[in-house]
Amino acid sequence: MEWLAGARIALTPRPVQRRAAALEVAMLGHCPGRVRLERLCALTGALDDMRGAGFGPAVDALAAKKMLGGAALSAQLAGLFHYPIPLHSSAEFHDIFPDAASETTSYVSLLAGDRAWLAQAVDDFFINGGEKLWVVRIPESEGQNGFMPAADTRLHDIDTLRGLATVLVIPSVAVVALPDLERLQVPPRLPDVPRVRLENPNPQFLPCGAHTEDDHRERRYPSELISMPDPWPVEDVLRGLLQWTARHRPDMQTLLTLPLAYSGEIDSPVVDQRALGRISRIRKDRDSESRHLLRHMQFLFPYLRGPRFALRSPVGLIAGKQAAVTRAKGPWYSIGALPLLSEGLPYPRQSIAQMLILREEPGVGVLQVRTGFSGRDQLCLDDERLVMPALPPSDYTEAENIDRFDGFRAAEIMRFLGFLRRQLQALGDHLVFNADVNDPRPRLLLEQFFRRLYNQGALRGKVPEEAYQIDQPRQTQEGAIQFDIQIAPAFPIDRLFLTFINTNGEWQMEVNGG
Repeated sequence: MEWLAGARIALTPRPVQRRAAALEVAMLGHCPGRVRLERLCALTGALDDMRGAGFGPAVDALAAKKMLGGAALSAQLAGLFHYPIPLHSSAEFHDIFPDAASETTSYVSLLAGDRAWLAQAVDDFFINGGEKLWVVRIPESEGQNGFMPAADTRLHDIDTLRGLATVLVIPSVAVVALPDLERLQVPPRLPDVPRVRLENPNPQFLPCGAHTEDDHRERRYPSELISMPDPWPVEDVLRGLLQWTARHRPDMQTLLTLPLAYSGEIDSPVVDQRALGRISRIRKDRDSESRHLLRHMQFLFPYLRGPRFALRSPVGLIAGKQAAVTRAKGPWYSIGALPLLSEGLPYPRQSIAQMLILREEPGVGVLQVRTGFSGRDQLCLDDERLVMPALPPSDYTEAENIDRFDGFRAAEIMRFLGFLRRQLQALGDHLVFNADVNDPRPRLLLEQFFRRLYNQGALRGKVPEEAYQIDQPRQTQEGAIQFDIQIAPAFPIDRLFLTFINTNGEWQMEVNGG
């Protein structure tokens, strides 16, 4: 306490109360170098959030600096491997992982270099308006497997959680990004655009220490590169991520940048056509089990290149802008054509024709540089495109022509549906301990929730009665109650049917389109 004005005014400084984030994001990646556990323990709010997510035993061990039985901290806990850490600024990240941006990594490639991508993605996230980020450190020695849940994963058992599974248990996480998984998918010997060789200088006398070469060779010999593991096929990456997301967190969306290949025709890196072909085949195969899972994946292209980095992922920019727009306008708004803050530019650059092809087939959001109203060039995402419609599979499974659902291939629609799931699930969790099947309060709370959405512009209609309709609750069986809700979203979905069910004290929500 500080006394001012002759002890007539008492000033008691307190930290600003953190507000709830509108859109919480999780990032999985590599953090080489030191880990300062004492700096994490100083963030009491972060430790409380970790306890709330179910990682209380790990937090207790960190606070005591020893395991429960008195033994030294395990290597996993001492390195903070496979533990989600909530952060509210990039400064907090660099305080805990001071070497993450500068230390070299074990995986090295000609194009992506030898630095981890997570640190830059965290900076991009907060610079573009992100509020809360869950960071999960993945051991480099585990390669791509480190990002995937283990085969024996049990979500109710924290000790079995690895990779993506560590954030599946956090109900508030809406978007997941994996920048260093993308880095591992850059082929180690993928060459860059060849530089133009300088002409040999004219013969002249120079000091012995003078350097006359152009510091460049168009190709390195393969023998000069340390043997690195090959990237995974794109279908293996998708299968490892989406089967868990769709089963346990259908409200969650994953950002992923498409892999690169080399084109001998134009002598430049390009989008991997084999990966595009595999994604397109999955999309068109009506019998494929992975077809409907693709709606949970938002593909991006190209990468970024700037004066301070050779190649980086754009997922941090996109996730940060999505969080900022959700806070300002709502999750049903797109970030398409909005300016993104970055030192980098798209690499490799895409022509308008290439952009249109990627957007239509299979359905990729393309980063580009546009001239804004001020006359300055600005980086932006052309469209939040999805591969599959953001609708329940039952709505279009029997359709002869899936192209008629192209208007629903939008990531903002998927975010809105995920938002509805999380909000109604949270409402149901609250009502479990405060209401029974005969209590009138659930209907009143639903009325308030959807009227608030209508006032915010998420639902369309001249009056609230045209925007949503909550039918009378039906008691389908003993100990169960069901609310059937119809809403008319402001974007091009004709009507959504929400089913809010209480079965023996547990509330659940189902979504169907119309």
